[in-house]
Amino acid sequence: FVSAFAFPMGAVAMGIAQGAIDAVMALAQTKKPAGQTDTLRDRAVFHFQLADAVALVESARAWLYASVEQAWAVAHTGRPATREERGRLVLAAANATRSAAAATDLAYTAAGGTANYLKSPLQRSLRDIHALTQHAATSPQQWERGGRLLLGLDPLLPLLLL
Repeated sequence: FVSAFAFPMGAVAMGIAQGAIDAVMALAQTKKPAGQTDTLRDRAVFHFQLADAVALVESARAWLYASVEQAWAVAHTGRPATREERGRLVLAAANATRSAAAATDLAYTAAGGTANYLKSPLQRSLRDIHALTQHAATSPQQWERGGRLLLGLDPLLPLLLL
């Protein structure tokens, strides 16, 4: 049951993180940090933060999509997914959420104090992504579940989680 919610939650997380990246990129065009003459887009530390956030989102998205495609292919065979296949899907979704949270944190931090304002989409992104990290389907506990499934072990609470 929870597996069915894992990949959509991961996709939502990717959208939140992408929105944060888009918002900080737009802000970087004009924002000049206090006491500075150059904009964020001209600062090396911003370049690093942006590149790191984009890499987190793109790599997590690729794994999530590949896992969903694999699950779809298995579904078309008519056979039940193996524990390992289920574990990989769970881990891809949990990783998408964790990576999206890290990318959103990077975008929020890169924006500086401007991100705190209620009018900033970054403060909303930060709240939303951290709420999503607590969802049962993508919470940190899913790493244990994924590891158990990869080892061929029964998941904890198998009637609910498998």
